[in-house]
Amino acid sequence: MNTIREQQVGYSFTKGLERAKTRLAYYEEDLLIETSARIIDAMERRGVTRSELARLMDVSPAYVTKILRGHANLSLESLAKVAFALDLKWECLLIPKNARLGLFALLSDDADGVAIRTVETATLMGLGGDPKPSSKTEYAKEHYKEQHYELPVPA
Repeated sequence: MNTIREQQVGYSFTKGLERAKTRLAYYEEDLLIETSARIIDAMERRGVTRSELARLMDVSPAYVTKILRGHANLSLESLAKVAFALDLKWECLLIPKNARLGLFALLSDDADGVAIRTVETATLMGLGGDPKPSSKTEYAKEHYKEQHYELPVPA
């Protein structure tokens, strides 16, 4: 007698993403993209163009483009040059892999002009209590635990 078996066909993005997260290359790319995004944000807030940043860093405009596209493997020296050119400094923060980090810039009027206060938010998500799912696809909400932290960062 023949039996019919259901077989998944094609690529599962969710499974592929979970596999990618087990490899170092995923975290390297994430760090490059996040660093580029923060540099772009700082440039926009300060009104600095790519060519002006290149001049301030004493590098070629092509190298700045490479940085902003996330294609440059930045050294600490390069990161320091970027920060110095933008009149900023870098802060390094190591957080658990399962945490999400967001950046929020809050503007407030000061006697001397506009002050920027930056707040980093980190959210850790995981399961608390009995880790058994209530159904095949979903965990019971009472077992879901979220911890939220706000970390003030000097502007």
